[in-house]
Amino acid sequence: MANYPIQDSSGWLTILRKLGLTGIVRWVLSDTVVPVAIVDSEVTINAAASTPLVNVPASAGELVAPAAGTRQATTGPLPAGAYSMTFWITSPELAAMRIRRRNAADTADVWAHRLQVGSAAPNGASEVLVISLRLVLANNEFVVVENVGAGGAGLVYQSSIFVSAG
Repeated sequence: MANYPIQDSSGWLTILRKLGLTGIVRWVLSDTVVPVAIVDSEVTINAAASTPLVNVPASAGELVAPAAGTRQATTGPLPAGAYSMTFWITSPELAAMRIRRRNAADTADVWAHRLQVGSAAPNGASEVLVISLRLVLANNEFVVVENVGAGGAGLVYQSSIFVSAG
């Protein structure tokens, strides 16, 4: 372990005094990391919770027995930037789904991810799969949710994408 004395000309002592760290005559920097917990009743840390932005049109609604490859939800073309997205995907049967990031021309996937959703519950109840991602998109790229195989007769599928910038 090496300790390096802090000279007054470096400005460190002034910074430490402004932070209220006083009373010690000699300060040293060390090459050892020491974890520190600050416990103070005067310190307040505010946390902001936000829910998904639900006024973005990003769902085809409820689809009965969708054909294979049906686009169930799409963000539509978005300006370049960072986005937080939350996906709600539901199916009353076990089903393979795909989340796809599409190029601006809608001719190719930038990437795609398959997942399984739904349940084989005897009462036909749907499970909701919730996934949250933060994506950086190029100009006019968009994200879609599609079912891979055809939906069963009379079964209702639904997917929604909630998008917020940042």
